[in-house]
Amino acid sequence: MKAPIVFIVDKNPIHCSLVKYHLNISKFSNVHTFQTSDECLYRLHKNFIPDFLITDYNPGDHLGFDFLRNVKEIDPSIKILCFSTFDDPILAIRILDAGASDYVVKTNRIDIGIGELIKNIKYLIKEKSFS
Repeated sequence: MKAPIVFIVDKNPIHCSLVKYHLNISKFSNVHTFQTSDECLYRLHKNFIPDFLITDYNPGDHLGFDFLRNVKEIDPSIKILCFSTFDDPILAIRILDAGASDYVVKTNRIDIGIGELIKNIKYLIKEKSFS
């Protein structure tokens, strides 16, 4: 099985680096970071398609629903995991209903949230629902 491709979109470069670092030590080697959703959409339009996309609800230049819709229009098979500071259950339900596979809240212990993201990616891989 090929190594899954993971995109991370977050306007906070520290969060991007932390998520990438934790993915790398968890044996995910094909990880790419973007600080804007426009950068990510450009790569998607160039047919560089990830298996997983981790994004903040507000990646900087688009709101989550617009970005989610744009990604799903390009390739509906991309599994999107929202990693956001917005601790709002209604927003989480709306994001999940719009097509995201997961919604994880960033807390003061960001490592716990990152661990949850990695656990969920591994689950999706094990279930082969990302292929």
